[in-house]
Amino acid sequence: MSTPLSDHYKGFEIKVQALRRARERDDPEGGPRHFDIVVTISRSASGESGKTEMFGVPDQEPFESPIDATRAGIDYARQIIDKQVEGQSVEDL
Repeated sequence: MSTPLSDHYKGFEIKVQALRRARERDDPEGGPRHFDIVVTISRSASGESGKTEMFGVPDQEPFESPIDATRAGIDYARQIIDKQVEGQSVEDL
């Protein structure tokens, strides 16, 4: 299990965790890996604990590294905050 990485964007705190999937039998050795990416978004407020919402990032193409997977999670969280992902919202946070 990886340690969540965090970022701040437009008054929200974003935490991303990229979980490496088990290698499939037919996957080439040393090739790109699939990750399940979980994004947690909360309001950035000093000294205040706010509501947190968790979002799963839709399936992606394989990534070369966990860093690439984490970047995809941060990009997805920013799209949610910018209201670019239909059906996902941070309005209630």
